[in-house]
Amino acid sequence: MFFLGIADLIAASLLIRGFYGLPLPIPEGLIIGFAVYLIVKGVIFIFDIGSVMDIGGGILLILSLYISLPIPIYLFFAILLGIKGVMSMIGGSRF
Repeated sequence: MFFLGIADLIAASLLIRGFYGLPLPIPEGLIIGFAVYLIVKGVIFIFDIGSVMDIGGGILLILSLYISLPIPIYLFFAILLGIKGVMSMIGGSRF
């Protein structure tokens, strides 16, 4: 679970990039890869409310590449994914 927590924190930081609208030189493939990771993880663990947040965060990451959404949406999902990532790292094993 430690690895999943780190990946959630990276995805949250990518959403913050969309929040600030920074033109960072982050490859599109990396952003899409983390979005697909979130969506797949959300589908695998679909019976958890956190999975709905993962699917929403993944879709939002993909949308952030092509359209501009209201800032509170980015902030909301970034905070949720960040909290989820920290809780996964604290509560999970170190593998």
